[in-house]
Amino acid sequence: MAHDDDTEYGWKADQLRAPGGMEMYTDQIKGIFRDHRDDFRALANDLAGELKFNPPAGDNGLQAGYHAWKTARLLHQMEGHAQAIITLSAKLRATHHAVYVELPKRRAEKAETKALEKAGQGAAVARSAGNVNDLVRRMVEHAGQNGAAGQGEQGGPPAVPAQPAHPPVFDMFKTGTGQ
Repeated sequence: MAHDDDTEYGWKADQLRAPGGMEMYTDQIKGIFRDHRDDFRALANDLAGELKFNPPAGDNGLQAGYHAWKTARLLHQMEGHAQAIITLSAKLRATHHAVYVELPKRRAEKAETKALEKAGQGAAVARSAGNVNDLVRRMVEHAGQNGAAGQGEQGGPPAVPAQPAHPPVFDMFKTGTGQ
């Protein structure tokens, strides 16, 4: 996706933010560096074999193997870096999708749910008030069905025994010397 602009590789931030832009960019990066990774691996293996069998003058077999490994090792490191770029491009794509695509959707759904809850809250209060009124009505009907059986000695509500000033559990702390 090269463009005639002042950037070296032809990508700008607004192009990445465009729908599908980040996906296209990460696919391009993966393709480029996958090829480089494979080239680095093949070249490192070829170079190591070539240098091992054609050592510099004066190298014995062990030295030739060491020098071949030391030279090819850098190409293997380049292969590892290319693989790291491929992995990071996948992470870039996933992070971009999670933050700039999924997060706004989740926030919109949450705001919609909150608005619906807020709109339904008045109805819920009315329902709960109706439930309380219905419960009181049923209690009065139940008390009326039981007649005088549930009433106190003078016909009023049942007598409730007086509660102690402190729970009995505190009785064990009495020493008996001051109370």
